[in-house]
Amino acid sequence: MKHVNRPTDVNDCWEWLGCKTSNGYGWCRFNGKNDFAHRVSFRIWKSEIPDKMVIRHRCRNKCVNPAHLDLGTHSDNMRDMVRDGTSQNGAQNSGAVLTNEDVYEIRRRRSTGEKLMSISNSFGVKMNTISRICSYSTWKNI
Repeated sequence: MKHVNRPTDVNDCWEWLGCKTSNGYGWCRFNGKNDFAHRVSFRIWKSEIPDKMVIRHRCRNKCVNPAHLDLGTHSDNMRDMVRDGTSQNGAQNSGAVLTNEDVYEIRRRRSTGEKLMSISNSFGVKMNTISRICSYSTWKNI
């Protein structure tokens, strides 16, 4: 608790003041293991975390207030990220090779009947990538 800023109002977020990851999540050592501070808070104040479950932030902040933390699946957490606008879709993703304009061009070229292999060679990505873009299973936001 020495690394937590706990406001007097129990409904407010509890800010983690200790070490943080590069994307702002609290990081600490608990019971001999390193873990995210929000996961440790959940374990201390609520319960153990079942396998394959994640901790979701109802407050949409990276706080450690147990009243703001819920169990959920990875899919739940991904939906939360889309809802909150914190997902790194498309060109916002630091690992993206293509731009939004590339995606528009890929779909345009495919709609004219151009072969996946030809488009894939033009953009330097795998045919599967082109196929998934054209079927809207990826780059859904474009």
